[in-house]
Amino acid sequence: MKIKTDILVRIYFTCLPIVVCAIAVLLKGYQIQNYKDGYWKKEAREMTTRYFKEPAERGNIYASDGSLLATSIPYFDLRIDFAASGMTKTLFENNVDSLSIYLANKFQDKSAKQYKQELIKARRLKKRYFLLKRDIDYATLKEIQKWPLFREGKNSGGLIPISNQTRMNPYALLSKRTIGEYRTDTNSVGLEASYNAYLKGAEGNILKQKIGGGIWIPIMDSTILPQKGMDIMTTLDINLQDIAETALMKAVDSSQADFGCAVVMEVATGEIKAIANLGKTKSGQYWEIENYAVSHRSEPGSTFKAVSYLMLIDKNGLNINDSVNINGGKWNFYGRTMYDDHFGKQYISVKDAFASSSNVAAAKLIDKYYKNNKKGFYKNMQTYGMTEASGIDLKGEKKPNITKPNSWSNLSLPWRATGYEQTFSPLQILTFYNTIANKGYRVKPHLVKEVSQNGEIIKKISPIVSSKPIAKPQSIQALKELMKWVVESPHGTARNIRSPYFKLAGKTGTAKILDRTTGRYSNANKAMFAGFFPFENPRYSCIVMVYHPKGIYRTGGNVAAPVFKEIAEKALATDMQVAPTYPVLVNKEQHFTQIKGDRQQVETILSKYGYKTHLSDKIGFVNAEISQTGIKLLPLENSGKTIPNVIGMNLDDALYLLENIGLKVQFSGVGKIYAQSLPPHTKIKGGESILLTMKIDS
Repeated sequence: MKIKTDILVRIYFTCLPIVVCAIAVLLKGYQIQNYKDGYWKKEAREMTTRYFKEPAERGNIYASDGSLLATSIPYFDLRIDFAASGMTKTLFENNVDSLSIYLANKFQDKSAKQYKQELIKARRLKKRYFLLKRDIDYATLKEIQKWPLFREGKNSGGLIPISNQTRMNPYALLSKRTIGEYRTDTNSVGLEASYNAYLKGAEGNILKQKIGGGIWIPIMDSTILPQKGMDIMTTLDINLQDIAETALMKAVDSSQADFGCAVVMEVATGEIKAIANLGKTKSGQYWEIENYAVSHRSEPGSTFKAVSYLMLIDKNGLNINDSVNINGGKWNFYGRTMYDDHFGKQYISVKDAFASSSNVAAAKLIDKYYKNNKKGFYKNMQTYGMTEASGIDLKGEKKPNITKPNSWSNLSLPWRATGYEQTFSPLQILTFYNTIANKGYRVKPHLVKEVSQNGEIIKKISPIVSSKPIAKPQSIQALKELMKWVVESPHGTARNIRSPYFKLAGKTGTAKILDRTTGRYSNANKAMFAGFFPFENPRYSCIVMVYHPKGIYRTGGNVAAPVFKEIAEKALATDMQVAPTYPVLVNKEQHFTQIKGDRQQVETILSKYGYKTHLSDKIGFVNAEISQTGIKLLPLENSGKTIPNVIGMNLDDALYLLENIGLKVQFSGVGKIYAQSLPPHTKIKGGESILLTMKIDS
């Protein structure tokens, strides 16, 4: 009995530590599981599962007419989960042959046999995230989802499409720098950066599991779905943008300039309708490298004389018919001589001095009235908005670089009067010219007019206009007359852009470029022209800047002004709101005899003069012949096989008609079409160009 007791005691002493250890292990396990509200459980889960950010689709960017300027295009990487629960051996074997044939026929990069071998091997190894194809577009994805095996659904077919996005600009070069791009790893630019808060949307979260090889695969749909970004409607006009870029391209390319820019702004609203920037690449081609119109600051040269003359007229009572002594185009200011380029006269009127861009005249007048009042000169610049940035809704604009008057020397005023010793961006100069065109009311330039989501307007951006003009109305009008005389005067520096059909107004500028290494002005020029059109009722203001043009002709009048004219001509020819209106009836008795064009437009015009017509909606274009006995309406020939007769039509109708049958259209002049280079009724050969010449009916 004693022996049995001893044995039991020994067993108890032996087992007790084991039991105690087991209890301790259990308690420790319980403690670990519940430590800090499941800290270790959470750590374990996060080693194998984790939530990842799911980027949202960026909003679209539109032109003012709804044309798409930037959009996000989805593309997909296709992966297969060969361990999917529903992918049985039978299902796989019944579909692998046909799937391999589909893949080989679609992508033509491997044979059906090679595809089959890869799929079988991946199936044997139970690959959870097998890469099938990269960068598949959405249409191809929808097609693939209907193929053998994949059409069985995710759990049986195993197809895992991984969505990615790429940003696309449908118009390529057109306004590319202004649209810009948003990048997380470097500086973002343009509208993509400035309106990123609206465009970016809201990220979602998706749960993924870590498998062999450190690969994370999605195991469930996003718990928080991403929300698409908002869309923005810009003020840009695609037609004007194309006109501006084409005209600028010809100028920078023909002069082999370093770079150039052109901006078109709507006078009353400040809406930027076109903004072209072209820089020369290392290969010698031109591309939208930088937004020079907004970011490039340099001395404006004679385009600044408009500011000088406004203060002389408005603050000092200068009359544009007064005379000024220019001493043959040479004057000594405080030991330094200033020259005019092409003068030999002693006296010249203020009007002619401005038109012919006399440096001496502007410098003498400013020095006369402000040499003892430099602060007054600076204060006037503040009043005109010249010391502040334009305020455009783009990141990166800097204020003009203007020192305070207490640091100016005696030479500063004469040279500042002619546009030196201070720097502005082209847009800042244009904002001043736009103010003059807008009767002295300063308008903040802007590029976005609406922000919307799912078709609903979230934010509408209205023009911001100053409450009062920057100068007296008569002073503004006097300066406008000076600007018109730059073009209309036989001695004006922009007389070469004078038009018999409409009046332009503006100012040339030819500034010497400062050599930063030597601190001296080089022989290189910056050519500019800033102005507005049409003169009588300005709708658009425009500035053109061509930096360091080469060759014989390097001035603002020879290089930049023709670009301005081309933009103005084509805007007037295509924009019915801008183009001058010409009477259809000469008098009550004498009617027009023929009108061609779109059926609805023809009916509208005819109805205004008492002609009632009821044409079929199926008729697109008509030829209306009017006589004393009545009106004869005939469908305009448009078989698509022969050249139609577009003489007498408006340009927009002719463009629509001719481009739709495959012709490349060029045009010149203003008014209605009176000549076409390809004779009517001749057979279309395909890919031909046709030149349309327009003129105003006399």
